Amino acid sequence: MPTEVILPRVDMDMTEGMIAAWHVSEGDEVREGTLIFEIETSKATMEIDAPASGVIRQISAPVGKTVPVGTAVAWIYASGEALQEHGGAESSSSAQSEVSVSPQSTPATAAAPSDEVADVSPNGPLRATPAARRVARERGVQLAAVVGTGPSGRIGAQDVLRAPADKAAPTSAPATQAARALHTLWLRKDTGGAPLVLLHGFAAELNSWRPFSRRLGAIVDPGLGMLAVDLPAHGKSSGEAAGSIEVIVSAVEETLLAEGVGDCHLVGHSFGGAIALAVALSQARVRSLTLIAPAGLGPECNGAFIRGVTQSTQRASLAAWLKQLFANPSLMDDAFVATAQQQLESAAVRERLARLADVFFPDGTQSLDMRGALTQVSQDVPVRVVWGLQDRILPARHAEGLPGRIAVHRFAGTGHLPQVEAQDDVARIVAENVASASGESVRRRGAVG
Repeated sequence: MPTEVILPRVDMDMTEGMIAAWHVSEGDEVREGTLIFEIETSKATMEIDAPASGVIRQISAPVGKTVPVGTAVAWIYASGEALQEHGGAESSSSAQSEVSVSPQSTPATAAAPSDEVADVSPNGPLRATPAARRVARERGVQLAAVVGTGPSGRIGAQDVLRAPADKAAPTSAPATQAARALHTLWLRKDTGGAPLVLLHGFAAELNSWRPFSRRLGAIVDPGLGMLAVDLPAHGKSSGEAAGSIEVIVSAVEETLLAEGVGDCHLVGHSFGGAIALAVALSQARVRSLTLIAPAGLGPECNGAFIRGVTQSTQRASLAAWLKQLFANPSLMDDAFVATAQQQLESAAVRERLARLADVFFPDGTQSLDMRGALTQVSQDVPVRVVWGLQDRILPARHAEGLPGRIAVHRFAGTGHLPQVEAQDDVARIVAENVASASGESVRRRGAVG
């Protein structure tokens, strides 16, 4: 009997979601727990794993389509099993609740990398959540030795974390790992011009740019590519935390080379803003630079926030710290928190981020001083700086005293995420900066009003 693949609920108020990407095609064989598609809400992108092993059939929701929660978007058949007619699009309520995100459970959307090797026990394939498989890989745990406490013996991340020390020998990546090419995603393929490269902030990952890139895509040239990058020790870029900004810059440059990117426009947020600035300083081929609440322009930072994010193990405690990102906390929905929890649920990930913070934010202070670099870069490249006046992570006063040739945009009623809280305006600023460097005009379709 085929297994339905449904669009799950990732937020208590969620009624529908958009298919952001399919990682499988009709007729592909999949293993239970491997990534098959992504869904996008207004503030988060979540990865969905296969609920069973078999062959993907009857994909009914193409990329870009918005469908109700609980809708069957595909089916997984056993090899050789005949196709069946399915009476309705809506899944049963039991199927919906099985994949719904709740405060007591690990998000069902924490998908494993596609190169994952399935674990096998004497009784057949092990039932383990993708989060459990990821923690097991990071800690060197053999899942066959772990007793699952979930439904039908399913192994969860907490089961792996409780494994005895002799079954959980941590593994460490080579020190040079951060300098290797990083994980990337083309949010929009370019047509041969200079693409826009997006660098996220501390403890974030590349999918955080999806909603902003969609808004930006409505007002820039249709041929402008958009490439998002996971910085070292973030997202799917594996490896230890880099010990210097030079190592991170080298990793970004190698990644751009691997992606065939020559000339480009850079956008960086927070810690990613400091990295973007450093890349622009070393790269003569950067055409424009937009910095959103960038690190490196002053010594102060919210050290308590950084510690809280890297130490929180419960959803409630993490949510309390994440609220500090917003001037309007009502914009922080369950999907935003669930995505952050998915990224930070592994102790190994939190430890790597804590080590990164020790290098760049020691004792709650910014160790990077990028003001001289910004002055130098702005002599050759058009630079825009964007800041929320209610930023509680990096103070907006750090934008004071910059060279007059740098355009500084300050937004009232906005916190550390202007690209979320003032999305339309920030998209317009980025589009204008790109256009000014390219000798083009910003498209008026979807203009900000």
